[in-house]
Amino acid sequence: MSTTLHGSIGFWLKKNFRNACNYLDQRLEEQGVTNSQLGVLIILWEQEGLTQKDMVQILGIQPASMTFLLRGLEVKNMISRVQDKVDTRINRIYVTEKGLSIKQACLAIVEEGEKMIRQGFSEQEIALMLHWMKRVDSNFHE
Repeated sequence: MSTTLHGSIGFWLKKNFRNACNYLDQRLEEQGVTNSQLGVLIILWEQEGLTQKDMVQILGIQPASMTFLLRGLEVKNMISRVQDKVDTRINRIYVTEKGLSIKQACLAIVEEGEKMIRQGFSEQEIALMLHWMKRVDSNFHE
């Protein structure tokens, strides 16, 4: 298969991912977090007390990258690590009051970004795009 750059699905996935990340990073700057850090916070807003290993699996990133993200959020006092009461080798991660205080503003920014991405597409096209994106993801995990 011979594919040109502009005919490559990978090229367009990467370009659109970068566009979305740049948009979110710019808009989130006023909240003091990056798009990557926000991914961690969103997970914790939904389910606190996860371990670093849990979060690595959910986000699908390298453990070293997760360590970097968690350190950055700790420095900003948005999360805290608490030693597990049963297994003291494990730290559980919780959102602090400061981390909770930016939740609504951050989620509104994410919603703006999602509206931008969905602009001009019908509900049927959006459902199809989500289906295809999930299929692409599963191609890497078979």
